Amino acid sequence: MRKYRPYFGILLVIVFISLCMTPQAKNVLSLPEYQRMVVGESNNIILSLPDIFAEKIKLELKDPASSVLALPYDPPVAINKEASGFKIIALKPGKAEMQLKLWGYIPLKSIEVESISNQRVVVGGHSIGVLLQSKGIMVVGFAPIISAEGEKIYPARDQGLEIGDLIMKADNKKIESENDLARIIDENGNKKVILEIKRSGKSITIPVPTAYCPETNRHRIGLYVRDGITGVGTLTFWDPNTKYYAALGHIIIDADTKKGINVLKGKIVTASIQTVKAGQPGKPGEKIGVFDDQSSFSGTILKNSNNGIYGRTEGDIVNPKVKYAMEVGYAHQVVTGKAEMFTVVNGNEIEKFEVNIEKIYPGRENGKGMVIRVTDPRLLNLTGGIIQGMSGSPIVQNNRIIGAVTHVFLNDPTRGYGIFMDNMLSEIPGYTNSLNTISTN
Repeated sequence: MRKYRPYFGILLVIVFISLCMTPQAKNVLSLPEYQRMVVGESNNIILSLPDIFAEKIKLELKDPASSVLALPYDPPVAINKEASGFKIIALKPGKAEMQLKLWGYIPLKSIEVESISNQRVVVGGHSIGVLLQSKGIMVVGFAPIISAEGEKIYPARDQGLEIGDLIMKADNKKIESENDLARIIDENGNKKVILEIKRSGKSITIPVPTAYCPETNRHRIGLYVRDGITGVGTLTFWDPNTKYYAALGHIIIDADTKKGINVLKGKIVTASIQTVKAGQPGKPGEKIGVFDDQSSFSGTILKNSNNGIYGRTEGDIVNPKVKYAMEVGYAHQVVTGKAEMFTVVNGNEIEKFEVNIEKIYPGRENGKGMVIRVTDPRLLNLTGGIIQGMSGSPIVQNNRIIGAVTHVFLNDPTRGYGIFMDNMLSEIPGYTNSLNTISTN
């Protein structure tokens, strides 16, 4: 009998593999390992199985309270058996693990389900002016110093400074502006200035000799630096409960170094759009605006992240087109098809334009979770599609705010990318604990 055991084992493996290749088995194995639901939402798990197997399969919640001393477990979801499979109903915020079992004890599949609460925010679309000052000053280029002999000198470059370096201190004094650095260099005269810089998250100390510049009649070290940035963008949403806002949907980068700016301080104000330059293939358009002297609202910039800029406002924000707090739509609720975009193309008036969601990528976290196309004839005539300054324009579908415009396709300005609300909300204090990273399943 022993000599036949290996053959029985091979036979069992072949039978097992054959069963896994059946459509019914594939149906079970292809079920997602993670599902997100909003409280009150239901989801169906369809099992296309023969009756003889369907009767033997159960979907159960794994009870984490294994100790007799543990508090009773009140699950965030309920499971109802139906003829075609099972219905999952989200009851309250929380997480649970469901197990699909054969005959009640053979595990076939584990599914983690997260139930999240309904959220409501004020829809944006307002044109905003962004004034951002970085932590330290950024090296954006090298400026030659012409000596009395006509020789070009680059003291900082020759000592190892690189484009993108952040100068945090000079001679142990904090640097917050270009003027701070210029003053310390002048005070040093012919002496070296000790620079403390940050490069790729690491602090480095570099002594740099100064050189007298006959043209400016002062000492210099041969750098082009920048201590901040200004521009026009679009507000995405505002939370009336916390007064936190979100805008842009992508990080603000320095145009020369292509690196994100670490925020020292900054603010947003309302902006008035004076004119627009229409986009063309290979040449993106842009909004041209001015900051309002008497801004209807303003806010601090607390964070410049991959998902946009965030902070708190000093006044309430109202959208005349949507005078109520709108329900948030999460990535799993977004579908391809018609949607609307709110933005400003003239003065301060928020307008609503038709767009179409062409593709959805739930697993992406780079501000490119969906592909959108502008279909509104008037907007196409005015701007050619998506232009600079529209970043952050909220996207609404099925009366839910689902995300914001982030990027334009350079070869086709009628199309661009959008970010999901899941990603933007994850940056807001209070939302972070209730929103996990979007699953790729």
